Amino acid sequence: MDKRVLAKYASPEGAASYNVKYEEEAHKRLSNRVELRLLRRIFAHVGPRERLLDLPSGTGRMFGEIGKAARSTVECDYSREMLKLCRKNIAGSGVPSRFVTASCFHMPYRDGAFDCVFSARLMHHIPDRAERIRFIAEMARVSSDWVITTFFDTWSLKNILRVIRRPFNRKRPKVTFTTAEMREIGARFGLRMEAAWPLSRLASGHRYALFRKTAPAPAPPGTAAP
Repeated sequence: MDKRVLAKYASPEGAASYNVKYEEEAHKRLSNRVELRLLRRIFAHVGPRERLLDLPSGTGRMFGEIGKAARSTVECDYSREMLKLCRKNIAGSGVPSRFVTASCFHMPYRDGAFDCVFSARLMHHIPDRAERIRFIAEMARVSSDWVITTFFDTWSLKNILRVIRRPFNRKRPKVTFTTAEMREIGARFGLRMEAAWPLSRLASGHRYALFRKTAPAPAPPGTAAP
């Protein structure tokens, strides 16, 4: 994982900053509305879920839509500070939720523990390709039915423009996958890609990939016993 990102969001200051980020910045407010609208579309396709894993939960920004789609959730994050704010933000929702600190590479759950695994805005923070694949494998392992996850699309307009500008602004390259790569990697672990919706074709490089479990996922090396 990107250690700078981990350190930032593990701190009280970093978690507090993220908690208001999508309210204070105009373009983030617009992005949030677009994203929540897309989530409604995705969960309408998936249907009501009995038990959903939300990892990383962050401070609960998307819980308004997640909570409508699940009878119970596990809000899971690497950062205890994020989870503290998440617990506060979703209090009174009426949806039974547990709050768990854990790594996305070693989820402390048995195979097929959830009928839906949801993960937004994490994949592009994992620079090592092998670790990204391990993360996908873990999502597949703990899901019995659906996996919803985001990735930053190599062929998105935003990424293409970033690559073109990079010799001039020296920005770090984005951590990306193509849709074809995501489809192929998911298939390795018993996941069939149903769709890959762009968050915004012009303003964002993120895509939401929807996978359906078709076969038991092989356990990744080093996975703790359920």
